[in-house]
Amino acid sequence: MRLFKLKPVQKTLTIFLIMMLGCMFFAGCGVEDTDSASDDGTAQSEATDEGSTDYSDDSLDELLEKADQAVKENAPSEDTVGVDVDLTDMSSTMVYSEVYNMVNTPEDYVGKVIKLDGLFATTVDENNGNRYFACIVQDATACCSQGIEFVLKGDHTYPDDYPEVEEEIVLVGTFDTYYEDDYMYCTLRDAEMIEG
Repeated sequence: MRLFKLKPVQKTLTIFLIMMLGCMFFAGCGVEDTDSASDDGTAQSEATDEGSTDYSDDSLDELLEKADQAVKENAPSEDTVGVDVDLTDMSSTMVYSEVYNMVNTPEDYVGKVIKLDGLFATTVDENNGNRYFACIVQDATACCSQGIEFVLKGDHTYPDDYPEVEEEIVLVGTFDTYYEDDYMYCTLRDAEMIEG
């Protein structure tokens, strides 16, 4: 699966921060110092070079550098760029609910890139001899579980290219459905196992 190198969230946050800094700059240009008043009670402006806010090139560069650093710190990792639904950032209860929705209303998720983590599982269908792989997601109490089948991108051989059963895995793949023996099944196509 191709993960995009562009980080649209970073660009949006940077543009937003620059716009906010511009608003602060222009809002500061018309501020009067009304703390001092003349003897007749009218306000006098005492804006001087020392008392006024200095938005020199140096301070703007410093503010932009801080804004850029904040964007970098809050930017999604490369593993989440291009991901539509990231289940790894949700509580176990929310993850279980989301997976339940995927299984029960798959049409809402077809074509979306999903990132999830759980336990590796595999089984062989005795009727057709096909081997299937899944990521099992448990709820907060670990008493209930839902599984999402996956097909790895490229050519892989079991067991050489797969983890041990019940080993923790993290997957990114495109959600899809398919029919087999008149039943519809959900799967992550072109899935890749990534580091947590």
